[in-house]
Amino acid sequence: MSDQQRGPFSDMHDEFNPKKLDVLAALREAYSGAWNNLGEMLRLIWLPGSLYLAFSVVGGVLPLNGNLLLSVLVELATFFLWAIVSVAWYRFILLGAKPEGAYQINFGRREARFLFVCLGLVMLAVPSLLFGGPPEFPPAEYLRGVIASTGAAGSLIGFFGIMLSFVGIYFLVRLLLLLPAVAIDEPLNVRMVLERTRGNFWRIAALSVLASLPLLIVVTIVLAAGLPVFLAMVFSSVVSIFFAIVNVAVLAIAYRELIGPPGAMAADLDRQDTV
Repeated sequence: MSDQQRGPFSDMHDEFNPKKLDVLAALREAYSGAWNNLGEMLRLIWLPGSLYLAFSVVGGVLPLNGNLLLSVLVELATFFLWAIVSVAWYRFILLGAKPEGAYQINFGRREARFLFVCLGLVMLAVPSLLFGGPPEFPPAEYLRGVIASTGAAGSLIGFFGIMLSFVGIYFLVRLLLLLPAVAIDEPLNVRMVLERTRGNFWRIAALSVLASLPLLIVVTIVLAAGLPVFLAMVFSSVVSIFFAIVNVAVLAIAYRELIGPPGAMAADLDRQDTV
């Protein structure tokens, strides 16, 4: 192992086994890197990030339930803006890409591919939302009513639904590394991702949960403090920016350690023995 000092988001292939993700090392690098590079990463996304926060606050404060069109527009706006923000951060962490000048809103083919992959991952979570969703989630409540009306067959349907939910979550977690891949213009090499994440399901899941846990604690404290709704929403949104960077960073680090440096997926597809 080299004695050379390494900075956050630096190549650490010789520091822990790339076949088994070191969760604590990845978390340390993600948090220290997010803190040390906070100013630069905010500069990259200040415009789409500000709009994202604005739409998030609007979605949390305004009574959108009575206006379906407004609700859809707000959700779509945040979805598209999050793609722009995420792609910029992934490219900064993995490629060191820094657009000159103020970062402008640029939604192109790269961001569209990112959204496509996001939607595919969401589809893997659909069974768990339908069969294990909360009572206030209308599709889940409706499905529970349908299953209850089938009598004895309902138990069997519910069992297969739960099994399908576990399978969906299992592949969802392992395929999360497709997000940094498309952000840096790698081909969609699902086979390679599944190969390289074999045996790392619990590590990737733990990494994602532990990266978000402090945010949940902070938000809980803010809500318990009894602040006015608007102030609580604004404060929670601002705090969430830092943890959003951390969540992007942990997946980028996991990608680098398990999949390899930029270009690894394209090189794998060019192999003669690749089907």
